[in-house]
Amino acid sequence: MKFSFSSALFLGALALNMNCFAQLPKLSKPKINVSVPGVKSDVKASDVGLGGKDPSGLFRNVTNDNNAEFHRKSAVTNLAAIEAEFAKTAVDYEALTKLIFENERTLGHIMKLEPKIDRAKYDEKYLPLKEKADKQNAAYAEAQKLESSFQKDFNAPTEFKKPDPMTFRTDGYGSHTQCYCRNYRSDVKTLAEYETAKKQYEALTAQLVGYSNAETQTIFANMATCMTNGNNYALWASKENLEKAITEYSKTTKPAEPKKVITRCDDYLAALGRIETDNSLKLDAASIAALTQAKSTVAKTKADAELYISSGQHKQYMDKMHAAEIAKVFLPKAATKNATLEAGAMNYVKGTEYNDYLKGRSDSQVASTMRAVTTTASTYIKKNEYGLPLYEYHEIWVAFKGKDGKCYMCAVYASYTYKGGGVYSTTPTWGADAPEEMACDNVMK
Repeated sequence: MKFSFSSALFLGALALNMNCFAQLPKLSKPKINVSVPGVKSDVKASDVGLGGKDPSGLFRNVTNDNNAEFHRKSAVTNLAAIEAEFAKTAVDYEALTKLIFENERTLGHIMKLEPKIDRAKYDEKYLPLKEKADKQNAAYAEAQKLESSFQKDFNAPTEFKKPDPMTFRTDGYGSHTQCYCRNYRSDVKTLAEYETAKKQYEALTAQLVGYSNAETQTIFANMATCMTNGNNYALWASKENLEKAITEYSKTTKPAEPKKVITRCDDYLAALGRIETDNSLKLDAASIAALTQAKSTVAKTKADAELYISSGQHKQYMDKMHAAEIAKVFLPKAATKNATLEAGAMNYVKGTEYNDYLKGRSDSQVASTMRAVTTTASTYIKKNEYGLPLYEYHEIWVAFKGKDGKCYMCAVYASYTYKGGGVYSTTPTWGADAPEEMACDNVMK
């Protein structure tokens, strides 16, 4: 058999191709998995919303997602806790508020993880409870705000105080400490505002189950006591204190000083007005009636004092009292008789120097001298701080009639300056004290 060159070439090329093919890698046949319902696969069941079970029976169309299952169990537990809270005789609203907040967050997680879930049965139980809780929690929150306001603005004292009505609630020092039924830090708050807030509080807490705040109830009790004390204070100011401050004061003061009584009455009327309108008091009918009667009593006392002046009774009384006083005034008893000194003293009293002195004092000037008495048997010596003589003097009393027709007396001094060596001047220097009125009938006694 002939083996041509062309055949050799063909066989060589074929051998080369077979060798190359033998060195190529072997390829495996690919496997394709198809997800079938009810059959475990690598694809999450939550992606298709099927395949899970809920033991509570409150959720349907759930998944096998472990995280979602955990939150569903939490939601069921929260529901039971909310039901149990409402079953109590006194709901813990702090706990209830927290429960609702946590459950809403839990339900949010569930809806995010299982958007196709059916929670109709759960909501059938939960939503009425949530609506009830939201309403009561809102009432509880508002009640807490009012409790804080009561503590701050109406934490009233319970002691019975009796401040002087004429200084009560004035701008003077300590006026705020005299407040009755409100805290001095909230001076603008009124008892009307307290009553309104208290009614709001009672309406809010009536919506709550078994709720009561001991501190707030104490504040209410203290306010009730304080309001009673305030009424007792108004009664005291209208009766007992008025008797002392106005009635008795008028009896003792009006005869000589009726203007003081008028001023006192004006002050007391203003005080009664402050009590009557003060925001820190809640006056009852008896207190209001007592204050009305008290104002009438004070006004009458004032009118009586004014009439006492205008009728001339006050002047008559004062003239009588003055006459009684000057009837007790007499010249001092004479120690000796010294006509020269007595004449000199009367001349001085009649002279310009003393009358200028009287004029400067707005006293009546001298019309005539009436009598003089010497009250020093010998001279008195006036010394300085070193015991050295300054002068010696005699004292003479002079009675005179003033240009107003009244009689007076004054002490006159005749002084002799010390010259040294036991020698005094022989010419006196005159001086005199202010005059004192006396009864003219007493001049010669």
